[in-house]
Amino acid sequence: MFERIARRLLTWLVVLTLAWFFVLYVWPTRYRYTHVLTDNEEYPVRIDRLTGAADMLTPDDGWVPMGEGDDTTSPNEDKSRTS
Repeated sequence: MFERIARRLLTWLVVLTLAWFFVLYVWPTRYRYTHVLTDNEEYPVRIDRLTGAADMLTPDDGWVPMGEGDDTTSPNEDKSRTS
């Protein structure tokens, strides 16, 4: 009798643990996918849900980080000013 209850409890514990790992690591996935239009071409974009970093999939180079080399200062800020 005790073995049957222990086995059933262990089975439920394993199932719940596996479900918890699935929810934590598989759903939602790390990336959110969308697309961007550039020069009348549509490219897939993946956005990291944890960091917010975006990568664009190009035919020649694969996943390329977006936003590198962009000037992050706003147009109204004085670019010569240092903090």
